[in-house]
Amino acid sequence: MNENKIIGMLTGHSLASCMETLSLQDYTDLTDCTQIATKSADMLCSRFVDSSTWLHEYVKTLEFLGWSVFEDAIFTRISRVISHSVADFLVQSAQGMQDPRQGNAMIDTLDALKPDKPALVSLDEESLMGERFQVIPARYDTKGFLEIAVFNLELVVRTKRSSFLFWNWENQDAKIIQRRASLKLDRYRLEHKRPLIDKKIHEIAMKRFNLQKR
Repeated sequence: MNENKIIGMLTGHSLASCMETLSLQDYTDLTDCTQIATKSADMLCSRFVDSSTWLHEYVKTLEFLGWSVFEDAIFTRISRVISHSVADFLVQSAQGMQDPRQGNAMIDTLDALKPDKPALVSLDEESLMGERFQVIPARYDTKGFLEIAVFNLELVVRTKRSSFLFWNWENQDAKIIQRRASLKLDRYRLEHKRPLIDKKIHEIAMKRFNLQKR
């Protein structure tokens, strides 16, 4: 992983941003668990019709696979007006997290995503141009445990735009509605689910785009 300098990943409608280079195993586990949780939630309901139920099933699946939810809760729905781009909003949100370095990691991830046309087209298609998408900042805590925050987001605008992350919404009626859940990986529990994870991931046909630092 260090040689490739992979700093993020896009799969389905979820964009992961890594504050530091993850180990190959952790990167693979994060990707696999994200895809399996997405598939499980999609089978229960449409993320575009009932985002609350969808997110609860998504988090419930991650818990089953070995992730622990902080305080056993999903933060309530928050609505925020955006005056520039969604990318700017994401960077500002990351800078306000527990470790401000996550803001720089988000900048690097978005810089790597912006010129990747196939990835942007895939995100537009999977999210219906921002109607429902997720951003997942990842980092190691001081004890070496992998932590993630799942930001489940909805872009509310009058007119949808391709490459919606980087469109300037200034002087337009645009807002972001978000829910958030924070989780930590229990590697011991995940290893017990390894046979199931390996089986399920081979049943899922979901694109993955590795994002490298430029």
